[in-house]
Amino acid sequence: MNKSAAVGMPLLVTAAVIFDRGKVLITRRPDGKRHPGYWEFPGGKVDPGESPEEALIREIREELGAGIMVDEIFEVVYYCYDWGPVLVLAYRCRLLAEALYNLDVAEHRWVSPKELSHFSILPADQPILHRLNQLTVPDRSRFEVV
Repeated sequence: MNKSAAVGMPLLVTAAVIFDRGKVLITRRPDGKRHPGYWEFPGGKVDPGESPEEALIREIREELGAGIMVDEIFEVVYYCYDWGPVLVLAYRCRLLAEALYNLDVAEHRWVSPKELSHFSILPADQPILHRLNQLTVPDRSRFEVV
């Protein structure tokens, strides 16, 4: 059986693309999780019965202790790791809090899209990185809740 025939349904995961003052939020995966030490856009898997937006809100609260508003889809990525495929739904989001806490991440950073090439970003997040580099990053004020 060839590899593509052995691939099952992808793991559905979400990612938040959050801008602030021309920078974007990334988080580093902690030890003890798959791909430790890699940087990624925060988010995680969708649990049964959750919508992708609900999952993203839950994941950001669990990982960073912050509320978010989920806006439009920013990018959709299909990637096949050696352990199986993932489908990443990356949404543009707005933070509803100023403070972030490293609850379920090793650390977080605000970086310009051009600086992202200096970080070891998860392979599945690479297309999101490429899309960011094609954009002029908006100022956070454009995304404030009115």
